[in-house]
Amino acid sequence: MDDVVIIGIGEYVVVNDSTKISTVGLGSCIGTVIYETTNKISALSHIMLPTMGDKQDRIGKYADTALPAMIHDMEKKGALHGRMKAKIAGGASLFAFTDDHLKIGERNTEAVRKILSEQKIPLVATDVGGDRGRTIIFNPETCELYIKMVKKGPTDPSEKII
Repeated sequence: MDDVVIIGIGEYVVVNDSTKISTVGLGSCIGTVIYETTNKISALSHIMLPTMGDKQDRIGKYADTALPAMIHDMEKKGALHGRMKAKIAGGASLFAFTDDHLKIGERNTEAVRKILSEQKIPLVATDVGGDRGRTIIFNPETCELYIKMVKKGPTDPSEKII
């Protein structure tokens, strides 16, 4: 079987070879893949919340701390910032909330989009929102993001590639 590095909630990883990177259990969380094909450097984060605020916590849990750290680590391994691209998945609303503050999936998606825009990293593919959990695997060789979704109904697709 191919090598796959699986990260947990609130973690990120940077690889500089053909190792596949994966995370499971994306509900309202966002899986963000940033990759640079010239030097074959890829990264994946599993973000739980948009901002850390004043807390002292693991940087990998928050969009505003995880993404800049991940980009910095990619550059330390030789990635060229101007050649980075991104794909995201997740940001589901698994529960119905009327309070916008509780719509974490939407807030996470907005935060990730904003940071990628500020960093001038093109977002080339997305699979966000809805009401289904996801598991993702990124293949650095093909730059494809494989998404396996929790099935809700008999006609719902269970997987896709972006």
